[in-house]
Amino acid sequence: MEPAALLLGPEDVEAPDPLTEGPLFDPLDYGSPGEPPFGPDPSFDRRFHQVFGNSLGFHDGEFMVLWTVNNRVHPDIPSLLVREGDLVHVTFVNRSLDDHPMHLHGHRMLVLSRDGRRATGGPWWTDTLNVAPGERYEVAFRADNPGLWMDHCHNLDHARDGMVMHLVYDGVHSPYETGRATGNLPE
Repeated sequence: MEPAALLLGPEDVEAPDPLTEGPLFDPLDYGSPGEPPFGPDPSFDRRFHQVFGNSLGFHDGEFMVLWTVNNRVHPDIPSLLVREGDLVHVTFVNRSLDDHPMHLHGHRMLVLSRDGRRATGGPWWTDTLNVAPGERYEVAFRADNPGLWMDHCHNLDHARDGMVMHLVYDGVHSPYETGRATGNLPE
């Protein structure tokens, strides 16, 4: 890979040589650790395991490469069911050959580990986490925003071809339906 550089300044300033050596930025270790927001050894109310993959199959009447969560595609991926106040643990495992920037609407996730290595820097909060091929992440969040929330791959062609699910709060319902017959499609 070629290093990238950006020089901001007057035109008559000579550009420095780009960095060719040095540590890669890793948010898992960046910053100073602080008090864990959920306590030193949290007890989780809900745990979910999501395996991202792909396979050949039919989706919306077409034969294609499907982007799957636990070998299923939208709308057949079970929702993540939570109660308000739950402390939720989610494991993401990418068994496909493509990146999946997973985006959870309405919540921020705290990254706990990547590939079994615990986060040691300052808290890494995000609403979108890129899970590269072969990676495994553990994240946590507090269920503190009741509703029906989309959770999907932000490669929108992956979402269109199956990689969409929902985070649903117990007791919250929607009058809307999805699927080809309704005209209410995710893409």
